[in-house]
Amino acid sequence: MASGGRRLAVVGGVLALCALAGGLLGYGIDRFAGPPAPVAPAVVAVPPPAPPPGSPASQQPAPAPAPTASAPTTSAPIAPVAAPPAAGRAVLADAACPDGPPPPGPGPRCHSLRVPSDWLRPDSLPLDLFVMVLPALDGAPAADPVVLLSGGPGQGGSDDLRGTAAILAPLRGARDLILVDQRGTGRSRPSLRCPGLDPLRYWFGGVTAEDAAACLDPLRRAGYRLEDFDSGQSAADLRALRGALGVERWNVVATSYGGVLAQALLRIDGAAVRSLVLNSPAAPDATWLDLDRLTAIRQAHRRMVEDCAAQPDCARAFPRLGQVVERLSAALERRPLDLRLRHPGSGTETDLRLTWPMVASVLALRLGSADSMVPLPALIDHLDRVVAARPAAAGRVDDPAVASLVMPPSFWRALDSLAYGLNLTVGCRENRPRIDAAAARRAAADLRPYVVAEAVETDYDAACPALKLPPVDDAFYRPVDSDVPTLILTGVYDTLTAPARAEAMGRSLRRAVQLSFRGLGHDVLGASPCGRTAAARFVETLSAGDAGSCLERLLPPAFATRLPER
Repeated sequence: MASGGRRLAVVGGVLALCALAGGLLGYGIDRFAGPPAPVAPAVVAVPPPAPPPGSPASQQPAPAPAPTASAPTTSAPIAPVAAPPAAGRAVLADAACPDGPPPPGPGPRCHSLRVPSDWLRPDSLPLDLFVMVLPALDGAPAADPVVLLSGGPGQGGSDDLRGTAAILAPLRGARDLILVDQRGTGRSRPSLRCPGLDPLRYWFGGVTAEDAAACLDPLRRAGYRLEDFDSGQSAADLRALRGALGVERWNVVATSYGGVLAQALLRIDGAAVRSLVLNSPAAPDATWLDLDRLTAIRQAHRRMVEDCAAQPDCARAFPRLGQVVERLSAALERRPLDLRLRHPGSGTETDLRLTWPMVASVLALRLGSADSMVPLPALIDHLDRVVAARPAAAGRVDDPAVASLVMPPSFWRALDSLAYGLNLTVGCRENRPRIDAAAARRAAADLRPYVVAEAVETDYDAACPALKLPPVDDAFYRPVDSDVPTLILTGVYDTLTAPARAEAMGRSLRRAVQLSFRGLGHDVLGASPCGRTAAARFVETLSAGDAGSCLERLLPPAFATRLPER
């Protein structure tokens, strides 16, 4: 995606996209630096976890003890364990749950977990992480709950409560489901949302060093260190949360960037992970400028053309699909399309000059996200006709179908909640130091017009030199050796996290089973009931069995031949 699209990969068809200020952030820090108002004074203090992955002190982790039996047992619902608080330790308090209708099922329990911003400095400024526990649907829960690690980086577990609960309902049947707003995201405080920055700026490019400073300098002025907002510190938060909730072992479900966080958690608390489900996982050493990821975009375009040609209705409806990218790119390179967008919630209108690099980025994301490639032939064909038919003196195009191709409602919803500042701190500390961006773009030159590499991660080009964050230790990128039973779900169409990286990940996760879904892209759980059934079966039995045998995982997508109805 032109610069921000890599950020929007999250659980759920609505949120599976991926993937990605001002004085308002300063206000947010001043106003919300304290914990959410507690409902009751009960707290639990937890000893500091092992040092975060990537720090020199993390090489000798001390994993928490875990029971040896693998069969699930039942227990009372998760609740804070009473203990006196201590300085420099995690403190859990009850907190008010969000307004609005809760997800179906037993009422949620909400907490605030206060942690140090740097686990190696117990006296560092505190953070308050929002945690919601959705009780099991079937009565007495198993002792080992399920914890969800969201993607982005920048998405919080509470961003779409009802959607997430619906998607993970099969996993919640016999187990409590724990949703965590990782540091900087969702309802956790301080927030790194950057509300003063127009989301279209980082979505389509245009972020400057000044934008990055306006977003994150208020955090520094409040006394926080930006380098503390990274995957290693978040993994340490999770270990502290497990202890605070009195959980000996839990099952981890991680989507996209959540896969990076899950591997960091395995390093310091692997003995407490009973099972691991990696849903279209990102690898710690992967970036959006890697040649395998950019090549996957061109491959996905070609796969779409081949799959459409093999379906009689699609082949008849779109006989020119194989040439549309070359035709559209040439037309939009000569003359961009002026487009009017409307925010589906606020109704705010934005005029956008749509260039080919922007369209190429959108197509890459739409083509590779969950099942969003299904309407893509019809949408691309429509855009091709609109561009070809516009008169020489045409003004702005106010076309709902084109707008839904460029910015579907799910994109807007994800952008509205994304903690973009966290995306910058993680990206500049963990991703960008790994590559020579200029060399990576040169290596991808032959992929044009399917990929316009010079338009990828341009925000990091501007922000990272300005933020001057120290890179994580090289140990952060080493494969994690683990015997934790692991289910890896990938989609053949995925253009966000290359499936080959997930396969390589499975070689060091020695008890990994991989299911590849032919008709899906990124976020199998969000799009596939088959994937959700397989994940629930795996968590229950620690074996995939025949749960992944559903025919849909072997079939190409059935493309729509008409524009989606609005």
